[in-house]
This record gives sequence, C-alpha cells and structure tokens, in this order.
Amino acid sequence: MNRLAIALGVILLSAAAQAQERRAYEGVVGLEGQTIGTLILLDSSGTSLRGWLRLEDFVPIESGSVLEHGIEFTAAGNRYEVDERRGRISYSGPDGEGSRYIRRLERQTGRLEELTESRRFSRVAMVEVNGRVRRFNVGRPTLWKHSEAPFETFDRIEELLGKEISLWLADADNRGGRLVAIEEPADMNIPLKEP
Repeated sequence: MNRLAIALGVILLSAAAQAQERRAYEGVVGLEGQTIGTLILLDSSGTSLRGWLRLEDFVPIESGSVLEHGIEFTAAGNRYEVDERRGRISYSGPDGEGSRYIRRLERQTGRLEELTESRRFSRVAMVEVNGRVRRFNVGRPTLWKHSEAPFETFDRIEELLGKEISLWLADADNRGGRLVAIEEPADMNIPLKEP
C-alpha cells in the first residue's frame, strides 16, 4: 500500500511539474535595422515552450526553453533570450543583434461587464476580477487564439461582453492597467473579420 501511495505521489508531482503555464511579454527588438515593438505569447510545459513572436506579423517560435530567470527561443531564424531580472531581451541572427527593454505582462481573469468611452483611450473595459470591478484601458489589443496565429489587433471586444476572459496587462495596479492581449475564450472561435 505504501509503494502505491509513493508511486501516486511521484506521478502527481511529475504532472504538476509538466503543467502548462502561459506567459506574455511586451518589449522592443530589432528587425532589418529598425527598432520595433514586439509581443511574445508563450505556452510552457516543464522546461519547453512554444508560442508566437510579433515582428511585422506574428511568427511561430520554432524551439525554446524555460530558464531559471527567463526564457530562450528561436523564431524567424533569430535567437532570443529574455532575462526577467534585468528586464532585457537579447537577440542575434539575420535581423541583427542587440539587447533591449522587455517586461513580463500580468494576467487577470474575470467577467467583462461593460465597455465605456474614454478621452485618453478609445475605450475602458470594466471587468469583475475576484468580486471587484477593475478598469482596463483598451487600445488595440491582440487576440491570442487557441490554435492559430494571434490577431494583431482585435477591435471587436464587445463580442466578449458577459464572458469570462483572461487579459494580459501592462502597468497593472490595484485599480486597473493597460490591456495588451486577450485570450480567446475556450468556448469561442472568433473569425478575423466579422461574419
């Protein structure tokens, strides 16, 4: 009986170690001699990862791994390494090399209750998170799709009213933040253009 309990414990610990985790980063990289803003959307399992990197369009991450204080991966023929402690992304390859600013985004999950107009941002999303309504500035967020390339911009956030959604935020605090990306809800398959 004790051997069975030990074996079950080892299996559960192994499964927990291999559990899938999502991460997102916003930063700056070089592309053909130009400095551009980028977004990195990742699914990690254990020490391996897969996902998307925004250059001119979203390109798939070809291979990568999770490090003690960040990640490393290749995409579009370039090698990237994110150091979360320093807030830097280093890259090298056909598009050049350099070290630039990057930050990890914060994930919040809640029910999208309302959209309102704002003077500074086009809209503000009112989302109930853990029983408290928070305000998130909505510009032109990316839609993180389930099984295909993310949509660069998702302007139809009103389609998600009343849904439980996961948001990726920059500049987050106890009151709100800036909405950078939205995960497509599990029960939806949103087309790029309205039907």
